[in-house]
Amino acid sequence: MFEEKNALRGTEIHRRERFDPGPELRSLMAEGRMSVMESEDGPDGRTGWLATGYEETRQVLGSDKFSAKLLFGGTAAGRIWPGFLNQYDPPEHTRLRRMVASAFTFRRMQDFRPKIEAIVEATLDDIEATGGPVDFVPRFAWPVATTVICDFLGIPRDDQADLSRALHASRAERSGKRRVAAGNKYWTYMGQIAAKTRRDPGDDMFGAVVREHGDDITDAELLGVAAFVMGASGDQVARFLAAGAWLMVEHPEQFAVLRDKPETVPDWLNEVARYLTSDEKTTPRIAREDVYIGDQLVKKGDAVTCSLLASNRRQFPDPEDRFDITREKPAHVTFGHGIHHCLGRPLAEMVFRAAIPGLAHRFPKLRLAEPDREIKLGPPPFDVESLLLDW
Repeated sequence: MFEEKNALRGTEIHRRERFDPGPELRSLMAEGRMSVMESEDGPDGRTGWLATGYEETRQVLGSDKFSAKLLFGGTAAGRIWPGFLNQYDPPEHTRLRRMVASAFTFRRMQDFRPKIEAIVEATLDDIEATGGPVDFVPRFAWPVATTVICDFLGIPRDDQADLSRALHASRAERSGKRRVAAGNKYWTYMGQIAAKTRRDPGDDMFGAVVREHGDDITDAELLGVAAFVMGASGDQVARFLAAGAWLMVEHPEQFAVLRDKPETVPDWLNEVARYLTSDEKTTPRIAREDVYIGDQLVKKGDAVTCSLLASNRRQFPDPEDRFDITREKPAHVTFGHGIHHCLGRPLAEMVFRAAIPGLAHRFPKLRLAEPDREIKLGPPPFDVESLLLDW
């Protein structure tokens, strides 16, 4: 199908060169802020667009003239997965997001902060006790991310390791059969958690949703929300932490400022988030009607993929497009924009604010254990496969 081609090419062009956009995306960025990726033949043929401009991306993601429903093939198979908020349009999206958002209140986030800090410190303790070199992907990024998210969701500690392995395997296994098996295991367990929460809601996120909105959210939606939040949050936070640790060893002088004079870099997290952009792109948005994006006419039925990576890098074009932790108030769309902006952003940012400075303080001489070995990246989204560090 047309939208599927658009989505697939959108993955291919976002392969990186280390932290930076690869040559194909750079070439499309040079063409303009809206580039054609696919076109159907015929007088009424649709076009697949790539938005690489910051304002154009915000316009698409913030407009009610586009649908977020996954109409292409692949995983979604042309249907909406109950509870997956990024696949809903209003009014269904408004109803479900309002219910889930009740678990992300400011007070709940602040109450959870000490637990996040304790998880980070315990993980760093384990790494220090082991001694270097250590692969920081399985020993730092994934343990911090999944323990925080699991605790927030109310998943028992005894189950977290198996669940984390299943989630990671469902994304990273090279064998299709193994990916499916891991995905089924993950999905089955999340169904058990949703059913248990329905029977006996606790003080965790899903307990809050069931207690406050139990009669308004279906079992299928509750399961979908559980799988979506755990999958999206755990995976994205882990990838961000791995990339952040790599960025730290590449720019030790900048992270020394964060460690020694944090008051001088109040916007450091915005710059790290902008520069890394751990999810390079959005799923395609489908135009409901003819609409101008910038000065480009997008026709009804056209698909627009927004390149978050390109949009963030355009904020500071070459040669200024460099990592600068002292940059003041760098704007970015790393967490999306509009009604589908990342619901878990406050939780993710709390993790980053604890983990990145904690790492800088604990290991001020952190470095690559094998500096001549190339850091391998998996396919997008930004996935550091292994990061062997010493100190």
